[in-house]
Amino acid sequence: MGMNRIAASAALFLFAIPAFAQMPTPLAMEDQFGKKADLADHRGEVVILVYGDRKGTEACRKLGERLHVAWHPTAAGQPPAKAHAAPVAALAGLPLGKKSPDVKVIPVACCGKVPAPVRAVIRSQVAKGSPDVPVWLDFTNAMKTYFTLTASEPNVVVFDAAGRLRLKINGTPDKPALDLLAKTVQELRLEAVK
Repeated sequence: MGMNRIAASAALFLFAIPAFAQMPTPLAMEDQFGKKADLADHRGEVVILVYGDRKGTEACRKLGERLHVAWHPTAAGQPPAKAHAAPVAALAGLPLGKKSPDVKVIPVACCGKVPAPVRAVIRSQVAKGSPDVPVWLDFTNAMKTYFTLTASEPNVVVFDAAGRLRLKINGTPDKPALDLLAKTVQELRLEAVK
């Protein structure tokens, strides 16, 4: 499988995935506004998908906001629309004129396979709750199928600038998991500018 198990407990599973073992991950959905949401559209950026089921919504929101502010410090305390537009923190030591790779923290609602009329209701509810920040809607169980899902908790997958899966955290991340996440994202940003 090409995965090295880093740490495991009853509630938290962490996997680091080497780049050479992976091809870009094809992953496409749509957001609450009916717009196509495709991982391939984020090549050149490090992407963090924070996903969970309905019972994990609030925990996912809080974790997503925390992660976004970690790489977009001017987003702290801002309303969602302004926070979403905040610039990424620059990488130290970059040559003049070299752009720092962005870190996109994207929420994904794992809705399950539901009939079209129910999808419309879910889209409407999500749009009402998040009118300024796109939320990817997983109506095919892709996140659960490809990355697994710990119910009622936030789950995280990290993709490098080439769209390859590089880190997976299932369950609420503890401090060591968050430290590894931060270290991995910074390394992936540096890797993207080499």
